[in-house]
Parts: sequence; structure tokens; C-alpha cells
Amino acid sequence: MAAIRLHAASVCAWIGALAAASLVGCALEQPAADGAETYVYRCDGEAATVVVWLDGDRGHLFSRQASEPLRRQADGVTFAGTDVSYRPDRPPDLAPAQTAAISVAGKALQNCKNDPRAAVWEASKLRGVSFRGVGQEPPWVLEIHRDNGFLLVTDYGESRHSFPYSEPVSDPQQRSARYRSQANGERIVITVTGESCRDSMSGESFASRVDIEWRGRLLRGCGRPLH
Repeated sequence: MAAIRLHAASVCAWIGALAAASLVGCALEQPAADGAETYVYRCDGEAATVVVWLDGDRGHLFSRQASEPLRRQADGVTFAGTDVSYRPDRPPDLAPAQTAAISVAGKALQNCKNDPRAAVWEASKLRGVSFRGVGQEPPWVLEIHRDNGFLLVTDYGESRHSFPYSEPVSDPQQRSARYRSQANGERIVITVTGESCRDSMSGESFASRVDIEWRGRLLRGCGRPLH
């Protein structure tokens, strides 16, 4: 079957159908400003995570039971909304064992601990990134954003390579979507294939494989749709 050119939303929906939907999904439309912080808390006895986004004196809390804006309170540490509250046990950072007192709909959640790895993915989602991929040896990160284009981060975060967005070409038989773009004399080809993939460093499982052709190299990794 010949390759078919599809709208990006259709491709993302098609790829997204290969993976289970996460808690926050497309409902997270809160813009994330420079310097904003995102945390993902796992609490005892709760099947779903709680996501907290902070930017200065304001923020937002997302959970299965509620989604509310937050404002810093008079004590300078607590953030609260109409029916939710959030108070980190120490100044916010991304330490793996950071805990917080969280209340949602009148219920105090128990032993809530931040998951830094999950927080990175949620932060990308809040910035409007539609797909994120990661790879090792050498380590790299890919973000696909319909408005901002393709961003490839290499050299442990030191190098950032941006390319304008282009619509993908889908191959239903291969269950793949291929993006091509170029900027400043460089070309990049990104292929997302709907098949199980495991990150070689963390062991985390993903629903999609990612292959990137760039500068005469083939970067291999895994990824998942965020919207």
C-alpha cells in the first residue's frame, strides 16, 4: 500500500491508540512558562498520580478527582485552590524522595512522593509537546511540537537542534509515521513506529520505537505520544 500523507493530529491519535491513555492526557492545556516547575506525586492507596505545576505564586493541580488553579498562601509555602491544597515538605526540587502534603476534595492523601522521571514527561506535555522520544549511546531527547517544530537535544542537554514542523507521512502497513525537515543546511528524518520498545538505560517500556537520521548517524530510541 502506498504511503498516505495524514494530518498530524490524525497520526498522533493513531499512534496514541497503541498506548494506554495516561491520567492527564489532552486536558492539560495550562501553559508552562520559563522557570515553571512540574511535579508528579505517587500517593499510597491512589491508583492515579497527582500532577502539580508551579510558576511563581500561581500554579495548577491535576488529579483524577479535581483540576484546579493554585495560589500561594500567606505562609509562603502552601498553595491552595477551592477544594485542593499542596504543601511541599521542603522547598520544591526534583529530589527523588521529595514528599508533600496534598489534599483533594477534602481528603488528605497519604505518603505522596515525587517521581522526577515522570515529572519530566508531564512538563513536556504541559508545554504542548505532542510526542517525546528518548535514546541512549549517545543520550538524546526528541520533542515534536506542531507549533514549535522538532527539537533534538544532544550532548547531555548542552546542544539543542531545532527544525521547522512538517506533516508526517504514514505507512499503515508498517504502523509508522515519518517526518522530514531541514534547517541551516541540515536535514533530519524522524520515524515513529508503533511497536513495543524498552529504554536500554532505565528499562522503561514504551509503545513506540523512534529512529532519527541526522548528520549521517542513526539514533535509536523509544517514545510515546503526550496528547
